[in-house]
Amino acid sequence: MAAVPKDVVWIASYPKSGNTWVRFMACNLMHGRQESASMLNTLAPDVHEMPGAVAAVPPAGLLKTHFAFSSKLPYAERTAAAIYVVRDPADVLASNFFYSQRSQRHSDTSPAVFDRYFDAFVEHRGDPRWIQLGMGSWEDNVRSWLSATRDFPVVRIRYEDMVADPPNACRAIARLLRPDSSEADISQAVQNSTFERMREIERADIRDKRVGIFYKPYLQESIDSGNRFMRRGIVGDGSARLTADQRLRLAAAFAPLLQESGYSDA
Repeated sequence: MAAVPKDVVWIASYPKSGNTWVRFMACNLMHGRQESASMLNTLAPDVHEMPGAVAAVPPAGLLKTHFAFSSKLPYAERTAAAIYVVRDPADVLASNFFYSQRSQRHSDTSPAVFDRYFDAFVEHRGDPRWIQLGMGSWEDNVRSWLSATRDFPVVRIRYEDMVADPPNACRAIARLLRPDSSEADISQAVQNSTFERMREIERADIRDKRVGIFYKPYLQESIDSGNRFMRRGIVGDGSARLTADQRLRLAAAFAPLLQESGYSDA
């Protein structure tokens, strides 16, 4: 039998950890300035949105996923490398809460609803919806990709480091995807991937109804009410929303991995 080609590079993360930012940056670096999120599903297809869950003939190149890594991951056997984005779980929690409201007909972001979401997130160690869909808990997802036993290279990018120094994050991406990138290439990709630039693209995609990450027809009512995919992107926003007791509970739930990932001084 012919050897299975190793031709898939994953852009992976737990949901709402910065995957879209990395995906834009990688596509801007490799293919030039992107004008619409709709192109990302051509240049770096989302495995969750492929027809029939997965294509009969898998595309070579970049693929985006929120699945935990396992032998059940589509095209796992074709994995050449991965870029994995990790983010402080407090910010992940808050971002997922507001994302969940984006898909609701009548959103409710009241403190009581947020507190119930927090309790469920801590109890299940992640958003129960994502667990049901095979993405695992936050900890399971992170460990599945960053395990030392992986037989392929994984570029680990912390969301917070990306915010602090976007060019350095882009250099790490370039070393894997386009090693001959110049500093001018890096600078251009960073400028084309800023938060405000992605907000501009979201506004244009919504205006022109270009289906992709930012616009989907079934979200029209939510969009009309002002909900957006590109919400804030601020480091520490999640922790600021938590009470002192909630911060302690979250830290206790994820203590070992928080320390390993640089999110705890303990």
